[in-house]
Amino acid sequence: MMYSVAPIYGLDEIIEYQEIEYNGYHVLACKTPEGYILERVYSTNPQDFLREDLRPGKILENALIK
Repeated sequence: MMYSVAPIYGLDEIIEYQEIEYNGYHVLACKTPEGYILERVYSTNPQDFLREDLRPGKILENALIK
């Protein structure tokens, strides 16, 4: 048995990342068929990282993307 943080499947797939503005915040998102998935938040305010709507892995609402 092998334990790893890297996924076993899907390593050959190219992931498309985009830096976008979401709800007034500068974020890095991964483009998928379901929409954008939040990967990273660029902020110097520690409170921004505690927001529920800015959790990594969240599918972003299209209406809030600029």
